[in-house]
Amino acid sequence: MDTQQLERAFAGLGLDFRALFPATAPYAGHEWLVRTVPRAGTIVNAVPPEARIRSLPWEEWYVLEGRRHHHVLYLEKPGHYDEIFDAPDHDDVHPPRTLGKSWYVIEDPDMSPVLLRPR
Repeated sequence: MDTQQLERAFAGLGLDFRALFPATAPYAGHEWLVRTVPRAGTIVNAVPPEARIRSLPWEEWYVLEGRRHHHVLYLEKPGHYDEIFDAPDHDDVHPPRTLGKSWYVIEDPDMSPVLLRPR
């Protein structure tokens, strides 16, 4: 997916892609997927490469009922999480690589990408 498509998708969520992602190197191997679904509208997903899917989070941004969401999802149990999402084996909403797995979900009020935050 090219940067212009991501810029448009994030703008549709009321977010500035360039401000959120001043550097994209940590996300270079990620699969970016933008889907439009009836209930949530546009959902932007950043899924780590298969080789790193256990050590890096899957992130998704979307707006639901007028409220912006940033989910940070892990396969390995983090110190804190808000819920568990058991991804179905198949659907038309989530990235294929995320399906059929149980994810620990953090409802993150910070819209910034996790891999670009100071450690």
